[in-house]
Amino acid sequence: MVVKKLEINGFRNLNGFAVDLAAGKNLIFGANGSGKTSVIEALYFLGFGKSFLAVQRRELVCFGGDGFYLSAEVTDKSGENTVTACLEKGLALELNGERSFLAQVGRHLYPLFFSHFLYSQVIDGAPHLRKLIDRFIYGLSSLYLHDVLRYNDALKQKNHLLKNLGRPINNSELQGWNRLLAETGSKLVKKRMAFTNQLNGAMGEAFSDSLSLRYDPALLSGRPFSETTLLEDLDRARAAEIRSRRSLIGPQRDRFEVTVNGRKLQLFSSGEKKKYLLMLYMAYIDLFRRARGEYPVLLLDDYDAVMDERNLEFVLGHFPAMQVVATSVEADERFERCFELKKE
Repeated sequence: MVVKKLEINGFRNLNGFAVDLAAGKNLIFGANGSGKTSVIEALYFLGFGKSFLAVQRRELVCFGGDGFYLSAEVTDKSGENTVTACLEKGLALELNGERSFLAQVGRHLYPLFFSHFLYSQVIDGAPHLRKLIDRFIYGLSSLYLHDVLRYNDALKQKNHLLKNLGRPINNSELQGWNRLLAETGSKLVKKRMAFTNQLNGAMGEAFSDSLSLRYDPALLSGRPFSETTLLEDLDRARAAEIRSRRSLIGPQRDRFEVTVNGRKLQLFSSGEKKKYLLMLYMAYIDLFRRARGEYPVLLLDDYDAVMDERNLEFVLGHFPAMQVVATSVEADERFERCFELKKE
């Protein structure tokens, strides 16, 4: 997939912004505060309906504005498509002029984001790594988003019940939510297990067996996993959950861990963390290409802060058919097309 043109209005500090992108390697450069990161943040928003930063949608609106409008012309296996996002009273996502669900958009635009701050969050923070893995799985199968949303909705309802609000716990209602969580949660766990095996296979092919991803589902027992065993675990945890007034087991508490020769990646230096996480990304890109027959759009924020010359050459050279949109403070002739943003 390739983004041919991007338009941004009222998003962050960008108004009336439009750029034609090359199918290969693109670089947005300029001084800090000029809006470079906002360009790739807009692309990410079109693909996921949210920012890669922990901000509310309204915080993305240009100061004094009422909303924002984003549009991308995308070419993929299906042909040419237009993806738009408009935030006014609410968020409206459209595909070729018609209201669309995120999973439908994801079939045509999947931005893969990598930045200098990402590696520390992902490697040292279990929730961040879990969310990254979920985004990876979604990239291979957009229907995974439906499973995640259905599980999260049931979990929200169960936690609301456990908070009690001064009323006695309704055990039959709690059992009903546990059944639904076992049904939906087992789908997540099985897909996470399958993806972990896939990614480890891809990393083994590309980088030997030294780099691996470990997946530890948040369950009570070591028995062979099934929907039935998850429901039994939920039943066993009922008393503890009522006391703590929140759900204690399930996919929302699953842990992933990246290891190198059996050692946790958290124990390595910052430079090694960046290198190995980038290797994980490269293996995922290979998986994505095999599964979908095309490449994602790779977004690199402050690329020269997150990778050295050798790693940059590897990324640019190893995937010549993949579109890259990167940012930096300076131009770089290795990129096919460079755009300078002036700070206003």
